[in-house]
Amino acid sequence: MKRCLSNEDRINHLPEALHLHILSLLPTKDAVATSALSKQWRSLWKLVPKLDFNDFVYEYNPSERDAFSETVSKVLLSHKSPVLESLRIHFRVDKSRAADIGMWIGIAYARHVRELSLYFSSERGVTNFKFPIGMFHSETLETLELGAWVLVYVPSQACLKSLKTLRLQSVDYKDESSLVNLLSGCPNLENLVVNRDEDGVEIFTVEVPSLQRLTIFDSNDGKMAGGYVINVPSLKYLEIHGVESRQCCVIENAPELVEARIVNVSKIVDEKLLVSLTSVKTLSLALSPLEITFPTGSIFYQLVNLELNTYKAEWWNLLLLMLDASPRLQVLKLRDNSCYEYWDPSVACKKWSQPNKVPECLLSHLETFVWRSYRQRLEEEKVVAKYILSNAAHLKRASFSEMPLQERNSQEMVVELESVVRASDSCELVFE
Repeated sequence: MKRCLSNEDRINHLPEALHLHILSLLPTKDAVATSALSKQWRSLWKLVPKLDFNDFVYEYNPSERDAFSETVSKVLLSHKSPVLESLRIHFRVDKSRAADIGMWIGIAYARHVRELSLYFSSERGVTNFKFPIGMFHSETLETLELGAWVLVYVPSQACLKSLKTLRLQSVDYKDESSLVNLLSGCPNLENLVVNRDEDGVEIFTVEVPSLQRLTIFDSNDGKMAGGYVINVPSLKYLEIHGVESRQCCVIENAPELVEARIVNVSKIVDEKLLVSLTSVKTLSLALSPLEITFPTGSIFYQLVNLELNTYKAEWWNLLLLMLDASPRLQVLKLRDNSCYEYWDPSVACKKWSQPNKVPECLLSHLETFVWRSYRQRLEEEKVVAKYILSNAAHLKRASFSEMPLQERNSQEMVVELESVVRASDSCELVFE
């Protein structure tokens, strides 16, 4: 019995800083509940530097969910930590008053909050809630996340001098000037993540000199409208997904770009967009050569790492174009990210046309070849695999893994690929 008491007492004798760290890992609802443990714990939660409220936990308790806004207000008014490292609130707009939300933000800013995440559970068009204008003025805020389908209205330039990361999750904008005023007021912004639908902005302009990472997810599937203009001289990483219903995507200035990932943007990808990527060292593409215009004469001199998705129509022709245009390529990855159950066999049923000459990268630089979700039963994929193995003179490692549910073909795949006469004597074949 004494040993049990001793073990229990160890927790109480831990340093207060460690207690606060443990409490900060819990949902705030649970952290507050520890006040019932003992006198020592009664007020400890009030000093926790990270607060996390989520009304989803009350989904099956309507009375507590209805009182969620009041609970958040009480906790914030009782909180005593001089610096609030993080405040995350996920809630239903129809269960909270605008005055309460404004108070939450005011308290957070008074406590020099560094990370603020406000996610509103609502349906598009159901609410006309808009963020308080004062929310876009903070000296200490480093990370800001806003969502979803609430109105961002910034009538004058924001003042978020310390902001490094901004995530805009399916928000609506009062007008294009609100977007411009928001971004222009973040002079030290380094990371911008945007999830878009129909948000009131026709041309989404990103002009932030300090920005280093830009990620765009566009789920608009309506009529072709608007697009993007990207002018980011310090940009090093660019990721674009699903821009299929936009009329343009112009990268005006991104000379420092090192890595790019372009997925499902076929309707807008033209020569200018691909030319803007010729400085990258790492590139991932999920595009069909039938739906893009490959830039004539463009060379990806810096490209050393290329990933292509193999679920796009005639992807192998894009592969040939990229191999020809990437003389220093060292790593080639092929993968199928589509769902196997919905894969369309017609994607890979066209005839492979072997090039007249072997690309320079195969003769001189390619060292690693990886193929994920390889479909051994498809003749075109077998031909591509054999072509790489038989022409990559400096290949050190080639690894293959099959499409799920095709394990029965594994032995056949191994036998067939091992029979290929490899251009590199030191190439190691790996089957995963």
